[in-house]
Amino acid sequence: MNRPPGQPYLSASRIRQRVRTLATSIRRTYRQRPLTIVALLKGSVFFVVDLLRHLPPDTEVEFWSVSSYEGTRSTGKIRGLKHCRGDFKGRDVLLIDDILDSGLTLDRTRRHAKKLGARSVSICVLLSKRRKRVRSVEARWVGFSIKDEFVVGYGLDLDQRYRALPSIRSLPS
Repeated sequence: MNRPPGQPYLSASRIRQRVRTLATSIRRTYRQRPLTIVALLKGSVFFVVDLLRHLPPDTEVEFWSVSSYEGTRSTGKIRGLKHCRGDFKGRDVLLIDDILDSGLTLDRTRRHAKKLGARSVSICVLLSKRRKRVRSVEARWVGFSIKDEFVVGYGLDLDQRYRALPSIRSLPS
């Protein structure tokens, strides 16, 4: 097996611990109301599956395949949003994404979910980069706040590689 790229950043055990803590807070917030999760693919796949294991079994889940990255840079354009559907009329929606970076993807998907009838739309991300955003977006739940650097693993990729790493690693610029 090839050696993983970059430097260790967040261990698998730290991620597991934090996911449980986030799930507990989400469960408390929505305990009296039905919740629909919208997972933004592909990056959030491991995060959302691990979160769902700690949420009520009747939590509804939608998967939207959207993307704005090529390599290590955002293109500034969201691909795939026009194919994203769901009946959210009067429902609380929780957008789940791997990383809050420029804010563009989460801003556009939040607006799209509201257009589909969501009563409320909140955001949960595994990682939030400390940087100036292109769009003003706040995540209600953040796993970890990180420096403005490129990371891979636990769903995050570089040109579709390294998603399956159980930990998160930083790549040199």
